[in-house]
Amino acid sequence: MRVLLYAPPGYGKSRLLAKLAAESGGRVAVFVRSHLEALQLMKYLDKYGATASLMFGRSALCVHGARTLGDCLALRERGICKAKYKYINKKIYDLNKIYEMSICPYEYLHSIGRQSKISIMPMSYLESQFYMSSILDLINDVDLVLIDEAHNLLLNDLIVERDAPSAVYCDGRARRCLLLPILADILRGKHLAAASASITPPFSDIFINFLNLKFIDKDNIIYENLIIDIYKIPIRYYTRKKAEVIRTIKAIIDSAFREYKRLAVFLPNKELVEYFKRKLSEYPVTDTPLTGVDSILLTYYRSPISEGVNLDLDAVLLIGFPLPDIRDPWVREKARMLDKLGYGGWKYAYLFAAVSGAVQAIGRVMRGLEDRAKYVAAVDDRFWRYRAYMPRWFYKSAVLRDAPSND
Repeated sequence: MRVLLYAPPGYGKSRLLAKLAAESGGRVAVFVRSHLEALQLMKYLDKYGATASLMFGRSALCVHGARTLGDCLALRERGICKAKYKYINKKIYDLNKIYEMSICPYEYLHSIGRQSKISIMPMSYLESQFYMSSILDLINDVDLVLIDEAHNLLLNDLIVERDAPSAVYCDGRARRCLLLPILADILRGKHLAAASASITPPFSDIFINFLNLKFIDKDNIIYENLIIDIYKIPIRYYTRKKAEVIRTIKAIIDSAFREYKRLAVFLPNKELVEYFKRKLSEYPVTDTPLTGVDSILLTYYRSPISEGVNLDLDAVLLIGFPLPDIRDPWVREKARMLDKLGYGGWKYAYLFAAVSGAVQAIGRVMRGLEDRAKYVAAVDDRFWRYRAYMPRWFYKSAVLRDAPSND
């Protein structure tokens, strides 16, 4: 079995991967992007009667951010850490709730999966030559490899700490390699199931060819409760702080907030998040996800909360089409390598990154569509220009709108 499942956000891809892992009967390696996704996957596994070892470090699981055992002991000696126990005979998958019971989340989560055949690991282990080499034995021993959010195999890169493993896929000066073809060699002959919401059919061939996968397309749903507006406003590096553009963006945000109350605004980078905090000071702005509170969550594309995390939202605003920085020398080199491999550097190094970033951001609002209407405003003329590369549920629902009056 070697398959790639392409389906919309909220389809239940992670749940399906958990079911595959639980029913496989053999040893399984699962790769996810964050510890929040890992905890969610453990909940699903529990429902299917399976447990997993969580191969995340202390810094991801400790509520105080301890990185080593020494840090852990120091926090306890100083009375900062209140954890007293390593284990309780109860299944809990929320770090704060575990800690509130005086249990160390790191020790607890590692202990409940110690005897499991299923290992959950962060995607970052595949993005470092050092960490990848440390888990090669485990990968060689497993019967099945599962990869959630598989678009990251092309978006992210292999960092080279030693000798570059390939002259074709690596740039020795940048100390980086294309991750997808190198991982394809490692996983050759393994059963493999991958899932993504943003590997749309126009981008699927590079994954199908390198990983030798069957592409399963489940993007056949039209959501009646999902309203998508595209505003053909040119949001560029040299226009996005102009007074007229800011007034237009504020008018769109104001209209969405008055109607939907709980929304997220995705911006091109962290710097613009701080800039818009000041510009939106009259609104209840937050940079932390809230539940049950009317607010505007300001964040940026590809932030830790932009992917695989369920948020209590009714609207998402995408400010700018999230193309990578064209000045970045590595992205230019990555595009050149992809061109030489015959896959189109602009398409896969730039356009795929933008489409993926947008789809993941929209996915934060697509839970709960069966109960109420949700709203997406895509503010950039390039959302319209490149709509054929977006998912079907996006371009078949999207309506072109005039910019609102900002008087």
